Amino acid sequence: MKPTRDNTPEQNEPDLSVFKLDKSGLEQALGTLEAQVMEVIWDASDPIAVEDVRAGLEDQGKESAYTTIMTTMSRLFDKGLLEREQRGRAYFYWPALSRSELGRSVTRRVIDGLLASFTEPAISYFVEAVGDEHPEQLDALADIIEQHRRRKGGAGES
Repeated sequence: MKPTRDNTPEQNEPDLSVFKLDKSGLEQALGTLEAQVMEVIWDASDPIAVEDVRAGLEDQGKESAYTTIMTTMSRLFDKGLLEREQRGRAYFYWPALSRSELGRSVTRRVIDGLLASFTEPAISYFVEAVGDEHPEQLDALADIIEQHRRRKGGAGES
């Protein structure tokens, strides 16, 4: 069984402080190498050592020095994206979050940041964008809003 950190819910969020609009996918929240390393680790079925990650990247035509991968993995651990345990002299790593959990976390942080500074334009643009790109989803959005209103209004009722 993989050990886990004993964190409170607010500490379970990874430490991601930058969102890069000029990148795509996971690279918007992480650096290119960090994103590549996370992909190799997510694809591993068991905890994985630095050398195994380096070899996995090399198999994809992405060569990096062992020490570069080691530093990157340590940084990902510090950010709360990886868990690790020491076995002899080596650390073995596994993801602290699934791909979808990280996606939700990044989405939550970006939207929270926008709502904190630009509430009206952020909401207005979101509804416009959904209407333009996915008009069939407007009814689903309206349903979610109504469900949320019922939950909030019915919180004190039993």
